[in-house]
Amino acid sequence: MTEPKKRGRKPRHPIESMKTRVWVEYIKQSVDASTYSVELILRDKPIEPLEKLYRWDKYQNGLHSPKPEYVDFVNQKFSGSKDIYDHVLWDILVQDALSYEKIDQYISLMKPEIYFLLVRAVENFGLKRRPFNDEIVEVLINRGEIDCLVVAILMLHESTHLCSPDLRQLALNLYFGLTPKIAAHPLYFKVHPDLFDFIDSTFKHHVFLAPNIRLDMVVFWRAFRDNYWSNDLKVASQHLEEKSSSKNRVGSLKTRIESLDGKSYYDT
Repeated sequence: MTEPKKRGRKPRHPIESMKTRVWVEYIKQSVDASTYSVELILRDKPIEPLEKLYRWDKYQNGLHSPKPEYVDFVNQKFSGSKDIYDHVLWDILVQDALSYEKIDQYISLMKPEIYFLLVRAVENFGLKRRPFNDEIVEVLINRGEIDCLVVAILMLHESTHLCSPDLRQLALNLYFGLTPKIAAHPLYFKVHPDLFDFIDSTFKHHVFLAPNIRLDMVVFWRAFRDNYWSNDLKVASQHLEEKSSSKNRVGSLKTRIESLDGKSYYDT
């Protein structure tokens, strides 16, 4: 007989974890302080319940996410933190598909310098999208902002609608070209492996074995890192991943040692 599923919380989307970690990083860097110091700054009562006292450690590790009202409260003390938490990048990454209308809506939210790279005024027709080409990709890569990564994701969605391998390749070129700029940004350095892994697995490369036969292939960002990033950034990225992997291995070993029957219930 099939055992009924146990009740519990819905699994958290990995983007929820990443956006919370970036939000915490922004606040920590704003005051050059630890999560405990941030907690002390924000605490509005002399004594907080124990579970709340250490909630920022859980935020920093991406285990919990703040409620909207708490994000608003924190923004009063740390101006701009809400913009980081609610950045459009996180919104588009949790969606499986975007309509043409939604893509245009997101483009309209871009800052003017990026918006007018993608849109132009046409006499008697109003605003019209520019053809997305190599020149635009180069300009966006040189800017290296997180908003440019948003453009790459939007173009990947649009390439799916249009069934356009050329547009998809341009969007992927933009994404890979931005990876060192995003990874080098202090806010995103600690999450860049998880962020890029998610994008790689979500927006696959299309390989056409024949005009009517398409193969989806995952090309991971690490190959681009190891061949094209600066040596200092490449080494720092590799060290970050090794450190994270080491932590996971230590935790796994601990569960085996502490299990009374010598078997880990977490590693089966």
